[in-house]
Amino acid sequence: AKQPPSAFSAGSPQRSSAQFLTRGPSVLSVARSMTTRQLLAAAAAFAAATARPSLAATVSVAALSERIAAEECWDTEISDSQTFYPLGVQVHSDPDTADLFDIKYSDTFKVVISNIAKEQYVLTQCGQTEPTTEQVDEVAALESGYIRKHFSVPIQTSMASTTVLLGFLDALGVQDRVNYVSQYAVASCWQQAAGCGALVESNATLLAGQQAGVDVVFMDCGSDCSNVNGMSNGVHVPTSQEDGMLATAEYIKYIGAFFNMETKANELFHATKIAYNQAASGATSTPVVAWIGYTAYGGPSWNQPTFTISQASYKLTLVEHAGGANFDAETNLANVPGVNVSDAVAGNPAAGKTYSFFISSFNGSASNTEADVMANATAYFTAALATADVVIDETYAWNPSAYSFDSFLSTYGLTSSSDLKFVQNSMVLRLDRTVSEGNGLDWFESRIAKPDWAVEGLAHSLFADASKRPKYFRNIAKGELVDQVLTKAACGSTLPVCEDTTSEFITITGPVDEEVVPTPAPTP
Repeated sequence: AKQPPSAFSAGSPQRSSAQFLTRGPSVLSVARSMTTRQLLAAAAAFAAATARPSLAATVSVAALSERIAAEECWDTEISDSQTFYPLGVQVHSDPDTADLFDIKYSDTFKVVISNIAKEQYVLTQCGQTEPTTEQVDEVAALESGYIRKHFSVPIQTSMASTTVLLGFLDALGVQDRVNYVSQYAVASCWQQAAGCGALVESNATLLAGQQAGVDVVFMDCGSDCSNVNGMSNGVHVPTSQEDGMLATAEYIKYIGAFFNMETKANELFHATKIAYNQAASGATSTPVVAWIGYTAYGGPSWNQPTFTISQASYKLTLVEHAGGANFDAETNLANVPGVNVSDAVAGNPAAGKTYSFFISSFNGSASNTEADVMANATAYFTAALATADVVIDETYAWNPSAYSFDSFLSTYGLTSSSDLKFVQNSMVLRLDRTVSEGNGLDWFESRIAKPDWAVEGLAHSLFADASKRPKYFRNIAKGELVDQVLTKAACGSTLPVCEDTTSEFITITGPVDEEVVPTPAPTP
């Protein structure tokens, strides 16, 4: 587990957008738990010790001549009135949702602008000549401090070094163009790929070889994005740095552009927006919800036991949309000593706040034992939660199935007779209902692309609403179990990393006259 920090209609004589881009046939239970950082280190060590030789390095890709024959690539010289990317199949970031990217189009190429990494990705239709600097500047001038990278699309091979973009790749159906995935991948086909040796390497030398062998490395920024900037095929995907849930979901468009799948990306995002707006419960009550956690390894040196209350913007939006009310951390923590307030996403105040309580701050006397200090801290912390009707406990557990209500009570120094409302009313939720066979949390994967599932799952748990499907959330105070285990056997796709085959072709009809374009349907 990791810590996260439109359809078109056609009218005569216009063409349906579905004609332009389509897929074609193939040529501790732990009371005082570990942090994400410790998990990453431990999991990396385990992966290094048990890794099988990578099979993905032997994956075959189609030759340019094959791709041209299949109409995935085009070497046709186009006229001044023609384009491969008519208006009806273009995507752009919605100003009401995603803020950190944009996409601009020319006739034979498009420019994806990633604002956090300060990069431009020039995506040229395969078979066409790469544009000059002057031609790109006419479409998207290079801002001060930005760098520019070139790619041929649709890309044939890639690495997904983080799970937050896997939900998009899964939804687009391009699993066959992903050579390496994070060891924390959850969806069935990612687990199958991992079982075929397609894991991102932890060894730096082997990792560099994997990265150099693919068209694109989809990745996170480090502290200053120099890791992305310094890699010629590195592409930053800032979906988890956005403020809202629909903003993160809009990155289906961002990812889709690299595969010439804008039509499908638009349709998927349109459907997600509708589902998101319909997912809320119709309940009239508004229970107060607090997101809490404990780690034994907090602080800048990773060695300070810490309680946390998360007020990340996307979590607050999720609670409100599901029909709840948010815990007022600023007011309820006003009298708690030693509270540290930080940005939920470093450098992005709009993404909300995290309130941290270092246990050492509650050492009122030099003679206090460790147990006394913890007792003082838990007394302050739980007293501050008196107004909460529901808590969502994000404390890390190596084995989610073993983390029970008793684990929760022990973690926070409580008993089942506590007068706190969430204890008395049995409203203690976890995010680990949906997991992989290796206990990876789907919360950090599919939820990014499908916020409607998160709203529906939370509404189900908050109101015992049987009309909403259970997803992600389970109520440990009511004995709910980890009962949604995604298995690699459920993968229904043929993966080149596992079999001697190439990826399916992604065909594009073109070039077309610019005035012959599909008419977009109104955005809901």
